[in-house]
Amino acid sequence: MAKSQELANFENMVEKIIFNEDELDTLKIAIKNFSEGKTSAKELKGLLLQCRGRMVEDVTDFTFHFAQKRTETLLQTVKNNGHPTSHTKIESQLREEIQEKNELLEIVAQRVNQLVSKFNNEDSSEEQKPTSIDEVKEEIERCLDQIGANEWIEMCDYDDYMFFVKLYPKLEELYRERFGKSEKKSNDATEGKEIMANKMARLGFPEEVETILINYISIRDNFAHSMKDILPSNLDLAREVFVQVLVDLILNALDSKLLSNNKERLYSRLKDFFSERLTGNPNFRKRILRRLKTVF
Repeated sequence: MAKSQELANFENMVEKIIFNEDELDTLKIAIKNFSEGKTSAKELKGLLLQCRGRMVEDVTDFTFHFAQKRTETLLQTVKNNGHPTSHTKIESQLREEIQEKNELLEIVAQRVNQLVSKFNNEDSSEEQKPTSIDEVKEEIERCLDQIGANEWIEMCDYDDYMFFVKLYPKLEELYRERFGKSEKKSNDATEGKEIMANKMARLGFPEEVETILINYISIRDNFAHSMKDILPSNLDLAREVFVQVLVDLILNALDSKLLSNNKERLYSRLKDFFSERLTGNPNFRKRILRRLKTVF
């Protein structure tokens, strides 16, 4: 019975490693984006390989830990057993189990090394190819087109009040792009799935972006229900939310290898882009360039 429970515990832990909820949510979004042409096959393949690599490493670590615990248990059994015959039999069993586990760990370790070597070779081969400025431009254009940057930038022409109000439906539109139509509305206005702040949390923004985003939503909801005057700081907050969300969308859409190996070129091209598009809005331009500079 104890052995069956031990096996069940082992299987349960391996299942948790393989079916990582956060990772599955990320894959779900990536597959949806791929089906809509927003993500390339290369990007999806890279994400899948990354997930596989994480599984192999986690299972290896857990297996080693499990084998170590089993060895300690058997050693304790030998130590506590006072019968010479049983002592010899347990020692023999212990040696066999340790040998089997060592062989298994060696096989897994070899497989992990092969995967790591493969990824390193792929990275090295790609690093050897210099990325031209035209390739950087092309990648930025693809990325901005993918996130609909022009539609976002058009909002910069709104006056402060309109901007504060219009940002909210723009964020709802972003949610629908990622998850499709919202769940069927409930008569209960407090139901979690229908609260805008919860929807934004599902988009997976970095913590600092999510915090300021939900703060804006709270102020906007309070304004919509009470119709009290909004403060200049509230309008300023809406602009800052816009900048942080837009920049985060850009960075997530860019090719990760270009982002890591061509930061100066990417920053230069993005700086040129926003300088051209926001010539009539210098304050907004400064916000975006300051935000880009911090992440680059």
